[in-house]
Amino acid sequence: MHILQNPQVWLDAATQIFFSLSLAFGGHIAFASYNSPRNDCQKDAVVIALVNSMTSLYASIAVFSVLGFKATNDHGHCLDSLINEFDFPEQSISRDDYLAVLMHLNATWPKRVAQLPLKVCRLEDFLDKSASGPGLAFILFTEAVLHMPGAPAWAVLFFGMLFTLGLSTMFGSMEAVITPMLDVGVLPRWVPKEALTGLVCLACFLFATCFTLQSGNYWLEIFDNVAASLNLLILAFLEVVGVAYVYGMKRFCDDIAWMTGRRPSPYWRLTWRVVSPLLLLTIFVAGACEDEHVTKGVSPL
Repeated sequence: MHILQNPQVWLDAATQIFFSLSLAFGGHIAFASYNSPRNDCQKDAVVIALVNSMTSLYASIAVFSVLGFKATNDHGHCLDSLINEFDFPEQSISRDDYLAVLMHLNATWPKRVAQLPLKVCRLEDFLDKSASGPGLAFILFTEAVLHMPGAPAWAVLFFGMLFTLGLSTMFGSMEAVITPMLDVGVLPRWVPKEALTGLVCLACFLFATCFTLQSGNYWLEIFDNVAASLNLLILAFLEVVGVAYVYGMKRFCDDIAWMTGRRPSPYWRLTWRVVSPLLLLTIFVAGACEDEHVTKGVSPL
C-alpha cells in the first residue's frame, strides 16, 4: 500500500493512460472532425475507453510473464555462479539445496565462507531491476523470443509488429497537426494536402534525428520524463476547464443532446466540472513536487 502513496506512481499511471488513449494529443479531435455531425460521440468515447482498458490488461499478461521469465532466469544464473564458488563435485549442489548447504557451511566453516565472493541472490531484486521503456521491447522481449521454438519467425513477427505499431501511432499525431493547419489555412488552398503532409513529416523526421545521435538515449530520457508527462496534464486540464467553464457546460450539453439525442447524465456533468479538473490538478501538483532530475545511469542530465 505504501507504493500507492507515492505521487510518482500516480503520475506514471496518468502518463500511461494519456499515451494509450492519446489524450491531449489532439488526434481524437482531428479524427472526430471527419465524423457525421450526428455521430454518437458518447458511445464512441465509452467503447474506446473500455477497449483500451481490456487491451492493456491483455497486454499485461504477456509483459509480466516475460518480466517473470527474465527475473527467474537471471536468479538461476546467479545461484549457479554462487554454487561454482564452492569446490564441490559437479551436480553435488542444486539450486534448491543451495540455501540449506550455505547455512550448513556457514555454521561449520564460517571463516572460509566469509572469504568467498558470495552475493545475495533474491528473486525480488531481479524483479525490481527489470528493464522498462525501450529496454523492455529491445532487451527483455528479444531474449524471451530467443528461447521460443522457431525464434527467427517470432522475431520477424515481433519487430514487424513494433514497426507497424509505431506507424499507426504516428497517424493520429500527424493528423492532430495537419488538420488544424488545413482548417486555419496556413497554406493557400491550391496547395494539395499531400504536400503539407509531406512537409510536416519531413520536419518531424529532421527533428527526430537527435534520437539517432550518440546522445540519443539522453534525448529519449528527456522527452520521456519531461515532454510527455506533466505537459499532457496541463493540456488536459486547460481543455477540461475551457469546455466546462469558458465554453459553458450548458452549451456543451446542448451540443451533445443535438448530436446524440440525449443529454449527458449528472455523472458526466459532475466529472467534467469537478472530478476531472481536480484529479488532473492534484496529480500535476504532486508530480511537480516529486519531480527529480532526469538521469541516465548515475549522472544527472
